Amino acid sequence: MQGNYDPARYDAWYHSRRGRWIASQEFALLTRLLPPRTGETLLDVGCGSGQFSRRYQSLGLDVTGLDPQPAALRFARCHHAGEHWVAGSALCLPFAEGAFDVVVAITSLCFVAQPQQALEEMWRVSRRGVIVGLLNRHSLWYWRKRHHGGYRGARWDSLAEARAWGDELPGVRRFQWATALPATGDGSLARWLEHRLESFPWGGFLALSWQR
Repeated sequence: MQGNYDPARYDAWYHSRRGRWIASQEFALLTRLLPPRTGETLLDVGCGSGQFSRRYQSLGLDVTGLDPQPAALRFARCHHAGEHWVAGSALCLPFAEGAFDVVVAITSLCFVAQPQQALEEMWRVSRRGVIVGLLNRHSLWYWRKRHHGGYRGARWDSLAEARAWGDELPGVRRFQWATALPATGDGSLARWLEHRLESFPWGGFLALSWQR
């Protein structure tokens, strides 16, 4: 996450009309590609303020959130009960091999200079699979948002680039991808487009899953 990340401001955005809509579409896509199972353990890499950690926890998962920024972890500990919070880097996860059933990284790898190394670490500590959410360079969002607000400093990836990160992962039995949020707004047009263009590759949010 960018150096000027403010967890309180970021978390408050999720309570806005637009934030709720975007987060709901992103989370629906993530859970469709790699459906969570009640009672499983899940690691959220780059958890930030804990928004998505909390969503997974509400589905009955035992969630651990990891982030390199002390401010993010302090906020998460104060505002989200029931999860575990750990300081650490995506490039060297402080966990044993196969420590978690599922590992997720939701737009956090966009701020990691070596995303392939991070994915390999996520795969190492997962038993069932890994899912990542990225910013899609081949989208309208890229042209409208790439230099603004929380998107400033983020890397925007293509499907081909991100898919190649997993080429060397051992034991992959299934790979899937999909995009969400083809439009940049949250009005009636955006909602209409969401259900009609969900199988196209130009949504602003790109999700990929690798399963054993």
